[in-house]
Amino acid sequence: MRKSFIVVFLLINVFGFSQDTIEDKKIKPTWVEPEVVFEQPKEITEEEIPLSDVESIQKDLQFLEELPKSYDKVLKEDLKNVLQQIDNKIKKLIEERDSLLNCKIVNQKLVDTKNGTIKTLEKEKNIIGLTIESGDLKDANGNLIGQNDELKTQKNQLKKYLYISFGALAVLALIVAVVLQRKKIQVQDVEIEKQLDDINKKNTYLEHAAKIIRHDMHSGINTYIPRGLTSLEKRVTPDELKNLKIDTSIKMIKDGLAHTQRVYKSVYEFTNLVKQHVVLDKKIVNVKDILTNYISNTSYSSQVEIKDLLELEVNEILFCNAVDNLIKNGLKYNDSEDKLVNIYIEGDYLIVKDNGKGLSQKQFEKVIKPKKDETKESEMALGLSISNVIFKEHGFEMSCDKKEIGTEIKIKIK
Repeated sequence: MRKSFIVVFLLINVFGFSQDTIEDKKIKPTWVEPEVVFEQPKEITEEEIPLSDVESIQKDLQFLEELPKSYDKVLKEDLKNVLQQIDNKIKKLIEERDSLLNCKIVNQKLVDTKNGTIKTLEKEKNIIGLTIESGDLKDANGNLIGQNDELKTQKNQLKKYLYISFGALAVLALIVAVVLQRKKIQVQDVEIEKQLDDINKKNTYLEHAAKIIRHDMHSGINTYIPRGLTSLEKRVTPDELKNLKIDTSIKMIKDGLAHTQRVYKSVYEFTNLVKQHVVLDKKIVNVKDILTNYISNTSYSSQVEIKDLLELEVNEILFCNAVDNLIKNGLKYNDSEDKLVNIYIEGDYLIVKDNGKGLSQKQFEKVIKPKKDETKESEMALGLSISNVIFKEHGFEMSCDKKEIGTEIKIKIK
């Protein structure tokens, strides 16, 4: 059907050319709708058309007749050859049309016929271009042919849509991530508020416990028990104590009371830090003197060697308690036969060194982490954690260094 239409179209455009006058050439050609052509085809004989025009038309028709009726089953290489032939034919038709236009008397009907054939071949060229996967075929001049501009446009639009889609997805993913992160933050805020409420509640309990220790226990530890012992010693002589065989018991009570009073003072100062805006009460003291006095009545005083130290501005009770915790850990968790602890100054550090199995900085950091269960390690961690907090309140920094023999606990004081 398509090729029959082309034949009729070519014959109609050429018909009557020889009878046209020069004045007719001034009238612009009008487009004939295909429906009209098929409804009223004109019978044209070759005698009515100049021989040269007939031959030209026959060649064009023959070329169109030789084109494949369908391209979907044609091999790609054959399609490229057909594409090359069509391209060459179009160039030739353009040359013929231009030659006609250069004549003194222009045969407009034949020019229109050539233009119609060119348009038809252009359509064929586009159809073949859609069939070929890639348009990399080159003509004799090295220019690419067979490129389908429409296909390129579609590909570019597809790429554009893909980019837009990916961009939209990225923005959507970002929005989702922000929303999820916001919800996560909101959940965390709720958890933090609960934790803060719990901390405030525990702080209330801790403050109440601190009040009990600071005030209610004060009377028993610092008033009633000391007065009771003093009254007993006034009423019972040392000889009577020996005869009654309670002199050793009385001494143990005195030593226990002295230890309890030291602990009470430490706890009193430590729990005092619970109060808001509390400034640590400090004074300049001789560190060797206060440490020697603090451990003088302990059972392990003979296992501690304190060298000449310097003067520091500290809270005496808390500072001695912190160093005492390090001493007790150095002796308790010590596998050597002769357990010893040395305290001395080295540069900017106060050193508490034992001769045990040693503890590295990494192990030290692990030990002082809070633990839920009560273990031997958690007991050591409690003493180290308290010491660490006390030193920080003084502006000191505690670290740990494992030696070939023993551990050096280093307190940076400068």
